[in-house]
Amino acid sequence: MKLFSALVNVVFPHRCGLCGKVVDPDTELCDGCARMTCRVPTPICFACGRSKKDCDCGGAHGRFVAAFAAPYYYRDAVRDAIHRLKFEGQTDVANTLARDMTEFAKEVFWGVRFDCVTFVPMTSREIRERGFNQSRLLAERVANGLELEAEALLTKLYETQRQRELTGWDRSGNVLGVFDVTSPDRVEGRRILLCDDLTTTRSTLTECAKMMKLYGAREVYCLTAAVGASRSE
Repeated sequence: MKLFSALVNVVFPHRCGLCGKVVDPDTELCDGCARMTCRVPTPICFACGRSKKDCDCGGAHGRFVAAFAAPYYYRDAVRDAIHRLKFEGQTDVANTLARDMTEFAKEVFWGVRFDCVTFVPMTSREIRERGFNQSRLLAERVANGLELEAEALLTKLYETQRQRELTGWDRSGNVLGVFDVTSPDRVEGRRILLCDDLTTTRSTLTECAKMMKLYGAREVYCLTAAVGASRSE
């Protein structure tokens, strides 16, 4: 049995969940990624998703999102991992990120009973260009970890300029009116967990949550793999 396991590890070596480097079979992350990940310490500010000790939002909740949360700050190894997922097609990264998202959700949303998990949508053209929707990949894996269904509750009506190319209020205006609900009866009265890879100004997630609330969602919680450590990130 040990010989068989050794042969499997030679043919299919175990790799770091963030960067893809070969690591020992019982190791999740390589030494470099383990050192260069910045977790969000609890307790967190539900208004922005950052640790309360790092929060600069003043704790002012909006009308549409019950809480934001993310296990990591958007820095170093996690920033690089998200880039590999989105722009290099390394979809295996989603497994590690979603696992940590799931565990963090269980910790910070421990008393919340969600009805389903959904994700930030992309247009058909955007999916063709990228080959997949990374938010959907994460949501499906999070839903599996929480023993829930991942449902496509939102649609993106048209292409927009990339949010990472904009700052401040421009991001809010860029997504205004961009999303809609696919089936109102699948939203009304439900407590929904909305997933994405990253949040910085929270504009995209807030706009998605707004549409679901307008169609009668009971509550919308937002969970991402990473959150900007400050408003400028």
